Amino acid sequence: MQAFLARVADHVISRYADHTGELCIVLPNRRAGLFLRQHLAKRVEKTIWAPVIFSIEDFVQELVGMQAVDNLTLLFELYAIHREKEGEKAEAFEEFSKWAQVFIQDVNELDRYLANTQELFGNLQNIKEIENWSLSKEDLTDFQRQYLDFFRSLGGLYNELKQRLLSQNKVYEGLAFRLAWEQLDEKIKRQRWKKIIFAGFNALNTSEERIMNTLVKRGLAEMLWDSDSYYADDTKQEAGKFLRRLLPRFQKEGEKGFLWQEDLLSQDAKKISVIGAAKQVAQAKTASAILEKLGLDAEQLKRTAVVLCDENLLFPVLHSLPSYIENVNVTMGYPLRNTPFAGLVEVLFNLHEYSRGNKKEKEEEFTRFYHRELLRLLSHPYIKFLFAEPGFTTKLRQAIIKRNYVFVSVKDLEKFLDGDHKDEFDRMKFIFAPWRSADDALNCFDKLIDMLRVKFMNGKERISIETEYIFGYSKVFKRLRTLLSEYRLSPSLKSFHSLIKQVSASASLPFYGEPLSGLQVMGVLETRTLDFENLILLSVNENVLPAAKTQHSFIPYDLKKAFDLPTYSDKDAVFAYHFYRLLQRAKTIYLLYNTETDEFGKGEKSRFITQLLYELPRKNPNVIIEEKLAVTSGNAGDGNEIALEKSAEVLQKLEEKAGKGFSPSALNTYKKCGLQFYFRHVVGLKETEEVEETIGADTLGTAIHKALEELYKPIRGKEITLFDIERMKRDVEKVTENAFMELYTSHELNSGKNLLTFRIAVKFIRNFLDAEKESIETLAKENKKLRILELELPLEYELDVNGKNILFKGNADRIDSIGEVTRIIDYKTGKTEDKELKLEKWPDIRTEPLLNKSFQLVMYAFLYAKKEKKKQELVSGIITFRELSAGLKTVKMNGSELMDGDKLEQFEEELKILLGDIFDPAKPFTQTSDAEICRFCSFRSICNK
Repeated sequence: MQAFLARVADHVISRYADHTGELCIVLPNRRAGLFLRQHLAKRVEKTIWAPVIFSIEDFVQELVGMQAVDNLTLLFELYAIHREKEGEKAEAFEEFSKWAQVFIQDVNELDRYLANTQELFGNLQNIKEIENWSLSKEDLTDFQRQYLDFFRSLGGLYNELKQRLLSQNKVYEGLAFRLAWEQLDEKIKRQRWKKIIFAGFNALNTSEERIMNTLVKRGLAEMLWDSDSYYADDTKQEAGKFLRRLLPRFQKEGEKGFLWQEDLLSQDAKKISVIGAAKQVAQAKTASAILEKLGLDAEQLKRTAVVLCDENLLFPVLHSLPSYIENVNVTMGYPLRNTPFAGLVEVLFNLHEYSRGNKKEKEEEFTRFYHRELLRLLSHPYIKFLFAEPGFTTKLRQAIIKRNYVFVSVKDLEKFLDGDHKDEFDRMKFIFAPWRSADDALNCFDKLIDMLRVKFMNGKERISIETEYIFGYSKVFKRLRTLLSEYRLSPSLKSFHSLIKQVSASASLPFYGEPLSGLQVMGVLETRTLDFENLILLSVNENVLPAAKTQHSFIPYDLKKAFDLPTYSDKDAVFAYHFYRLLQRAKTIYLLYNTETDEFGKGEKSRFITQLLYELPRKNPNVIIEEKLAVTSGNAGDGNEIALEKSAEVLQKLEEKAGKGFSPSALNTYKKCGLQFYFRHVVGLKETEEVEETIGADTLGTAIHKALEELYKPIRGKEITLFDIERMKRDVEKVTENAFMELYTSHELNSGKNLLTFRIAVKFIRNFLDAEKESIETLAKENKKLRILELELPLEYELDVNGKNILFKGNADRIDSIGEVTRIIDYKTGKTEDKELKLEKWPDIRTEPLLNKSFQLVMYAFLYAKKEKKKQELVSGIITFRELSAGLKTVKMNGSELMDGDKLEQFEEELKILLGDIFDPAKPFTQTSDAEICRFCSFRSICNK
């Protein structure tokens, strides 16, 4: 295989060996220039003057000789014009920047393609007026008038921008191309080059085409095309669309076809593997496995490239590379928006945007921060890294969650600190200083970057990639500070946040390495003019390669066609050329695609693959193509049931659990789902703790339990009277508030849904006391008394199950007596249906999740009977606050509510069978088949149900 750039070098040395210093070689990008210089160096045997090598953008800039401005400067310049023209009606910078970015993209394109802007903007205005035209005589609405005024203003905005920049001797990229063509005669005379070689071009914009064509016809330039007859001669192949169009325009008299058109795709032997893999990590791992299998030496690695169609795959791929690959050259930028520091920037902006301010501007401690953003900040690895003590930020998180702080002030945070941490926290307090302007935000970021830089550089090992992240953002912040000062802008915090997101989305972090050695990792556009024997392309998916058909433009499709501007079909053709050109000289090719389809259909393999599979084997008998899927481990989502065997370690954990005690809720969990029981009660996985912004059902129940315990505590062991009820009713609000204050601050209880929930709790307790009063009055008529025996009584009993001593434990909310009957009572704030408390067969209590409440109540009765060790009439039931009129709803076996000795012995036998199953080594923990149970399970993401 002779690489295209090697052939260019041969051409230069063979024809211009004595005049290389007078040559100018123009390539599609700068990267290609490095490789061309290497090829030239290998071919010369004496000292020569190196030719000037430019990318096309640098070549145009050299011709024009004006200062180029970037899109960010262009945005600020455009806003300055907008403010001058509109005055008080000017939009806020945030709103302006949303459409200005699209306008900048459009004007760059218009100038590159030498469109007649006066006619185009006139047509655009007419189109919009026709769209808003109506047969009725009704006047336009204010919105319609503003809409039309906007499109009428675009032409003037373009002209003003152009004149303003030229007066400062500045140009943007598109304007540079227009001027290069318009002033070509004048500009080319100033150059010393005797010959200009344009090499490796395919799709040319109008200005490029006219510049190149003019220079070729004058004998000042020549074109070196990189083409293959497979797509250039086939009119159905979109990859050759531009080459076929350019052929008659550049073809010299007497020449046939393109210079250097080859026939490699139709003749060369190639082995192509098309591999489907699920999502990013699987693709990265598959690419690593391929490289491991190939086992390339240093020389072969130079001829190998991993091409990332999706830039987000860069770090998964780099982290997955085989250990034998020592040198890797990344020839693509990494977007700043994907770096960890970008996440910290976002969190800090959200923290300050969603904070609750205070009129006393100097009293910073009164600013309250929304807990979600504050917890995200404390969880960020960079913030954790800045604190010396590991786990310090975790302590702050736990304190916030425990007290359910919805909005947190700096003063609140300082309450959680001990003396050792005070100085460390004071050093970081600048993060919480109020942001009232862009300058406040920039000052905060400057301090943060300085602290991180010192921390990274003073570590045991210099963390170079992390310092690159913060250095990239440091440049962005300094640039923005300069522009804000130069253009005298003071955007709102929200506008500044939007601006930083836009800048970081377009900015990238460059990687520096040795481009001529090692494995090459690059994006699709970086492969232009480069050739490799071994290729691994990742994310060859529809809407990635080629990209999705998005229309970020003010210019409609038909108007683009009329003015010869590029449409999405032209862009598809460009990527088709890059794809096939990469393949034409490669020998071993792996095309990886993501098999996981999202809600928009993204995940289907690229049509380029489908086209290749169908057409290439028919034209080239030397091609071997195979299709396969990357092997990945199965999961529950595939329909595979998860069954966890009881290893010696698991049985040991069960023994430990037996010593600590099984509660009714733990055993009910096993009945519902063995896998959930394993996660929660065997290995001890916990649900993610979060601040409860609005009081949930569990918290409401907990607070009511605490309040009732406090109210009834003075009469424990005594008969309850009507006087006691009246006393308790007077204290309900205060006691209930105290119960909630253990879980929430007063700030969170004073307004909104929480205040309503607090009022509901008070009403529930008052209604309960009213019902209790009626019950006492009714009992008095029957000459019976109600006696409170115990409140929140802990119950425990150790039972021998197959030779193992297993502890059972529970907590009874209330135990009272009416006459000779002892009642075990469980409070519930939710509803309880009668069918949940009906028992017909004892085995049902062990197997039916519907009877979980019955299981709990009977177990309380069993434990209480074992504790008291005396025969008594026991009933066990529920008082539900949503159905107080029903009184105590008792569990019944075949219609009888009394829990006598025989019934409790039967329950004991069922309990032994249940525990026998749990401890049986031959019975694995399996997941439930009931989808309704999975619906609210905290561990559903683990088993993927």
